[in-house]
Amino acid sequence: MRWREALGIVLLLAGASPAGGQETFSVKALRTERVTLYDCNPEKDKRQVQGEVAKKDFRPGWPATRDPASPLYLKVQVDRVEYCVRAFAVETNRSVTIQKDMECGAMVAGKQPKTGATRGVGETCSKSPASR
Repeated sequence: MRWREALGIVLLLAGASPAGGQETFSVKALRTERVTLYDCNPEKDKRQVQGEVAKKDFRPGWPATRDPASPLYLKVQVDRVEYCVRAFAVETNRSVTIQKDMECGAMVAGKQPKTGATRGVGETCSKSPASR
């Protein structure tokens, strides 16, 4: 009987995680002068521009989550409305790692350490330019 109780507790805790288990971030800065806000159409090639935010008008603290349709976008809430932004255009409180299979281990949206070399970048990527 104890294993059933333990299983029930595990399932209860799994269901209690925020946003259905999605990791949440906070946008703390814009990396470009203007960031385009898109609708979150599941087909990333068909996303429509909904507006843009200038760096001078930005208020830090936009809640953000990963966009399940594309690892290159983040879902953000601006004035209680959900938009998608390109992850490279914003800086979050934590690094956002892209699934290695999808985009060859690229990291976006976090503060990256500066390096002086690019040797070996993309060498372990399973995608070749011809297969893209």
